Amino acid sequence: MILEEIFTFNNLYEAYKDCRKSKQHKGEVIRFEASLSTNISNLIQEITSKKYKLGKYKVFLIHEPKERIIEALPFKDRVVIKCFCDVILKHKIEKKLIFDNAACRKGKGTTFAIKRLEKFLRDEYRKEQNHKIYFLKCDIKKYFQSINHEVLLNLLKNIKFSSDEMWLIEKLIKEQPNNADIGLPLGNQSSQWFALFYLNVIDRFIKEELRVKGYVRYMDDMILIHRDKSFLQNALFKIEEKCKQELKLELNQKTQIGIVKNGIDFLGYRHILNENGSITRKLRASSKQRLIKHLKVLNKLRNKDIVDEEYVYIRKNAFYNHIKDTKESQKLKNDTFPQKKM
Repeated sequence: MILEEIFTFNNLYEAYKDCRKSKQHKGEVIRFEASLSTNISNLIQEITSKKYKLGKYKVFLIHEPKERIIEALPFKDRVVIKCFCDVILKHKIEKKLIFDNAACRKGKGTTFAIKRLEKFLRDEYRKEQNHKIYFLKCDIKKYFQSINHEVLLNLLKNIKFSSDEMWLIEKLIKEQPNNADIGLPLGNQSSQWFALFYLNVIDRFIKEELRVKGYVRYMDDMILIHRDKSFLQNALFKIEEKCKQELKLELNQKTQIGIVKNGIDFLGYRHILNENGSITRKLRASSKQRLIKHLKVLNKLRNKDIVDEEYVYIRKNAFYNHIKDTKESQKLKNDTFPQKKM
């Protein structure tokens, strides 16, 4: 598509409405919507004339679950990126991804990834009615910060984006804080889609060349299930080599081979395959503490009227749905969300 077809007034307006959700109290949002029609029209003019430049990134640190650098663009740029992702990026990239690439995709997410892992464990158990099964867990060292721009652009060119689409894609990838030539800003929606796609080379290698049926990936967390430990050892060697040679990535110290009866740490839980084929899912202690902290902060924001009741309802139910099959769910509900103070 050409830029005039992508960045129509209606498409940008819909992107604006999505971007302002739960942020309508922020100054930059209020200023943008004070002259909404003019601001959208100006964006259309800047983009279609190819004079558009990304704004200055705001950089800040978060410390949960670990220290991360978040780089966020001004609101108007987030509207542009949201529009581009919704109209072009997610549709073209989605078609190239394997089914078990679970993060940030419609109809998928953490619950989907967990259910797929547990399905693979049950399927493997039924073959021989025992739980002598192994897993390989691969994790990429500083994934977002290590994505190579040239490698990513070459991979994206194989999708056959139009020249106008590639113009904006190159801008989103190359116009980085400090002019870095590797890494993607964690705060951009486009970065999520690029990161989903970057490891597609590894996904295809595992599924199509190694022929591993029991495989699921959540962003850079990869789990392979197999009965033969030596097969997984060989797979690890090949995956590591492919990451280095083709993607310029390294696996980190969390990469390991283990036996599933001792449990697999994945997405905040420890998944244990029992001798009778049942699966025990335990919320990790660190995940529980982090969840309590998030919910208490959300409660404070609600009491100060910084966020509204609808936002709180959506967020807390997302948390509870994530842990609904554990005994911790009801206790967290009772402990972290008392009645709002008047």
